[in-house]
This record gives sequence, structure tokens and C-alpha cells, in this order.
Amino acid sequence: MEALAVLGAVLGLALLIPLTAILRGWVLTILWGWFVVPTFDMPQLTLAPAIGIALVVSYLTHQISSGKKDDRAASDQIGKMIVHAIVGPLFTLLFGWVVHLFM
Repeated sequence: MEALAVLGAVLGLALLIPLTAILRGWVLTILWGWFVVPTFDMPQLTLAPAIGIALVVSYLTHQISSGKKDDRAASDQIGKMIVHAIVGPLFTLLFGWVVHLFM
């Protein structure tokens, strides 16, 4: 039964990674349109380049946590990763929307 849980986690992460990349790219296109286009008179950013830029920035800014052993269960860690992957970009979009209201 544990092997089935591991398989489910691996498949879930395999789906989460591209969905997160698409979500972050979408958020980047919105934020780009709100802040960069009017400020610097730049063209609108489309989804495919935005996903690429988001992936590059994520790759360059990724920080590895300290070597402390985490005693939480693997399912708790996966749940934390899912929340971080989805809530992070949406919170950024919400905060950008609030800032955009003052422009």
C-alpha cells in the first residue's frame, strides 16, 4: 500500500510541476500588463514567453533549505508543496492587483 502512495505522490508532482509553471506564467502576463507595459511602454507578454521567463527566474532564485531533518510525514511535505505552488502565485497576483488599484 505504501508503494501505491509513493506512486500517487510521484504522479501528482509530475502534474503539479507543469500546472505550476503555467500558473506562474499566467500571473506574470497579468502583472506585466499592469506594471511593465504602461511604465516602460513595452509590448504585452504572451503566455509561452512568460512561462519561460518564470521558469528561468525560479531556477535562478531557488534556495535549498538547510540540512535540518524534517520529521513531518511525506504527505505533509507534499501538501505544503502544493499549497506553496498554488497559493504563492495567487497571493502575488492579489497583492499586485491591490497595488494596481493605486496606479
